[in-house]
Amino acid sequence: MMDDVDLEYYNFCGDARYKLTRGQDPRRKKSPYVVLRYLPLTPHLQRLYSSRSTAKDMTWHVTHQMDERSMCHPSDAEAWKNFEPDVSRFCRRAA
Repeated sequence: MMDDVDLEYYNFCGDARYKLTRGQDPRRKKSPYVVLRYLPLTPHLQRLYSSRSTAKDMTWHVTHQMDERSMCHPSDAEAWKNFEPDVSRFCRRAA
């Protein structure tokens, strides 16, 4: 991976790695087309699950039992059932 640091073109597709501008000063830093940031997920999840309270919160959706008679999200309401057809009609008219 570190061998590719100085490459001007990608190995797999041959496209330029940096934006090409005419008359650009060679001493000036090149501007990349894409910037990829890697955020390691495993250490973050390990920290979340290391505490009992956050581990309990992370598993809430699996362990929580809902009462079918009570509304806990607007999508459970009667009005929401009519919302989807109304939006679909509006989208067809707008198109």
